Amino acid sequence: MRVATLTDGAKLVLAVERNGVWYDTRQSPQDALLSILSADLGSSEDYFREDRVVPGNYMTTLPYRPLRNVMCLGKNYLAHAEEFARFNDDAEVVPKAPIVFTKAVAALCGPNEEITVKASVAKELDYETELAVIIGRSGSSIEASKAKDYIAGYSVINDITARDLQALHAQWFLAKSLPSASPFGPVIVTPDELEPRGEKVLRTWVNGELRQEATLSEMIVGVEQAIETISRIVPLEEGDVIAMGTPSGVAVSFSPPKYLQNGDKIVSEIEGIGVLRNTVVIY
Repeated sequence: MRVATLTDGAKLVLAVERNGVWYDTRQSPQDALLSILSADLGSSEDYFREDRVVPGNYMTTLPYRPLRNVMCLGKNYLAHAEEFARFNDDAEVVPKAPIVFTKAVAALCGPNEEITVKASVAKELDYETELAVIIGRSGSSIEASKAKDYIAGYSVINDITARDLQALHAQWFLAKSLPSASPFGPVIVTPDELEPRGEKVLRTWVNGELRQEATLSEMIVGVEQAIETISRIVPLEEGDVIAMGTPSGVAVSFSPPKYLQNGDKIVSEIEGIGVLRNTVVIY
């Protein structure tokens, strides 16, 4: 099942898709999204009536805003771990244990919104397309073998990072939390929609140039192991988001770095989920 929040610029609609047509659930996107993801709508024709079809002028927007955590994995693809070690002058390339950090919820923006950043705040902007995991059930000390029972769905996130802030501060939080600068969406898909998950390809283009390309199977730490690792220490709550790390090809890996510039157009895609299309605005 594919679920999205759609808007005509004024009204928000929580919708489900069938055969390329979106249908209004007539429920609040913020309140009902997770329950819709876990519902069995296959035999519920009430949702798929002609009078519930969403007009064609509606566009996808931020699926929903998590109430609590956006947690992220760092250096979770080998080639990216190698390129980041060069940037950060790390002696250790592959981390001994998963690197987990948080990102401010306020950093999220919609799948087609502008990425707007003040030049006085940050100048060395980088892109990081990642698989986003949406947690559907609260739990702690979740075993990897049972982790699938806690996954509501998947989406795409572009973990925009200010490399100058990352170099300046000992922690990554500020560099990863530029307000309304990390696109998320365009839809959330239930796990069955993404199988076989490992074969799906992640790609990033900047101004038409392919910068990142990898399969999800190339992650060092998989989704289930990430859930086990995090929940052993921090209980996961319904609605939490985990961003699973980015592959190689980020801007800082080039010589000289290909940081994002004003007017750049970024396309982030994960097969089976969808595409983020965003323009950079630096002012």
